[in-house]
Amino acid sequence: MTALSPMASISFRSCTLARELPDNTTVLSVFKIKNVIVFESNADYSDNSRAFYEYLIENKYNNKYKIYWFVNNQKDFKDRECKNVKFLTMWKNGTKKSFLQWIKYFHIVKNAKYLISSNRQLHKLNNKTISININHGTPLKRVKDIGVVPKDIDMVLVGSDFCVNMMSNQLNLPKDKFICVGNPRNDIIFKDSNTIEKVKEYSDYDKIIVWLPTFRKAMGSERNDSTLNFPLGLPIIYSEEELLKLNEYLKRNNVLILFKLHPHQDTTLFKASSLSNIKILTDSYLIEKDIELTELFKISDALITDYSGVYYDYLLLDNIIGFTVDDFEDYKNKKGFVFDNIQDYMAGEKIKNIEDLYVFIDNVIKNNDLYKKERNEMKNKFNKYLDAKSSERLAKYLKL
Repeated sequence: MTALSPMASISFRSCTLARELPDNTTVLSVFKIKNVIVFESNADYSDNSRAFYEYLIENKYNNKYKIYWFVNNQKDFKDRECKNVKFLTMWKNGTKKSFLQWIKYFHIVKNAKYLISSNRQLHKLNNKTISININHGTPLKRVKDIGVVPKDIDMVLVGSDFCVNMMSNQLNLPKDKFICVGNPRNDIIFKDSNTIEKVKEYSDYDKIIVWLPTFRKAMGSERNDSTLNFPLGLPIIYSEEELLKLNEYLKRNNVLILFKLHPHQDTTLFKASSLSNIKILTDSYLIEKDIELTELFKISDALITDYSGVYYDYLLLDNIIGFTVDDFEDYKNKKGFVFDNIQDYMAGEKIKNIEDLYVFIDNVIKNNDLYKKERNEMKNKFNKYLDAKSSERLAKYLKL
């Protein structure tokens, strides 16, 4: 008897499983699918992937395509399913897929026309599939040689022509694989929206500052991109006493700081749930409010970040920006940046310590904008399009 090939064995076993498990008929239904788009993002249902998907739904592309979303828990997205759209559990918070999940994954991806990823890059199982890395931001920090995208990727989305050279070097991919159509997640910045109605609890503050640090010590991992000790897992603020003093200062000036920590950041030491003027934004909160992070930027007056690529998106708002750089030399030596002279591209105040932080916040309160000219230069360098049509351009480029 001729032995089955590994792929044939998987297909044969999936058919057997489907017969043995009649309540799992979806395993068989994917065999016949041809016009399939698969989406992925991290955190679930976010970023460029979400923005582009919602454009497709708004323009009824789901009449032509079957669309799958691979998520941590499909139960969280049941109310978002509509015609030809299915959310499927594929990651389960980092745990390994079950055999049945592998079967579903194999047959969906194998027959997909488009794989659209913004984080955990989906690998092609069919040479006719078009694989697109829609990305989750232009990096400040070095991403070279960390396997961000597979070599068989067909397209990588970037925000400007300037970014093509930078990302070609970082990802070790030829320049002709990069497409410059803009970031779909930034379309919302140029649209009218009822953002403040979604988050009325923030409407009474005189100033709102969003603080988005990149991660240093990863949750559930030995990875630590800085050797300095951050007792609260945050830059600049090294003790609960400093955190409480900062909250009192913000309270006196009716200023709110919204922390959105990186999904990978170990946050076990940072507790701010009881503070009046410092709040933590979680992914679950954003999903509950049906609001994307980029949309939330629109109600803010300033950004604090460090080496996060969200800075390039925030440039589109022309608001004040500050960078925490207390571990700059350490981070540069251990992790590295996309440019040796990276601070030349950081158009904003450099916050080296807690005193600098208070100076920055005071400038925000007084509308003292010190880097407006530099921000405008960087905005045009990293963002080719200043409109709400990035999703439209991407759809046209893909000939959907």
